Amino acid sequence: MNEQKDRSEENKRKAQFWLEYAQQLAAAIRYVEALSTVERAVKLDTTNVEAWYVRGTCLAMLARYDEALSNFDHALSLDDRYVPAWDGKAWVLGILGRKDEAIVANERALELDPHYYQAQKRQERLEAME
Repeated sequence: MNEQKDRSEENKRKAQFWLEYAQQLAAAIRYVEALSTVERAVKLDTTNVEAWYVRGTCLAMLARYDEALSNFDHALSLDDRYVPAWDGKAWVLGILGRKDEAIVANERALELDPHYYQAQKRQERLEAME
């Protein structure tokens, strides 16, 4: 039992390493590599909400919107109070032209964190959509 717990903790540490590396790659606009890297994190720790969010972000940046939306939804199934995933969901729904759904997701992000800058800006963009 202890050995299994140690292995689980080791996997979480490795997943965090790959997640941080994926974030660095994404910041460098290397989304294909970032996606490949964050997938390693997800395999090591399937409960890491941030990893699912970063995976969704990479997929969205690669114009794989349905997959991105699925990843944001999965992140929210793990933690429905994770504001970046609500914002990501609103972002992709807006891209897909699903304005009403995007507004609902964005409002949830702002309800959880009224000062979340990306959601504040997204609200303005969504309101301007026709």
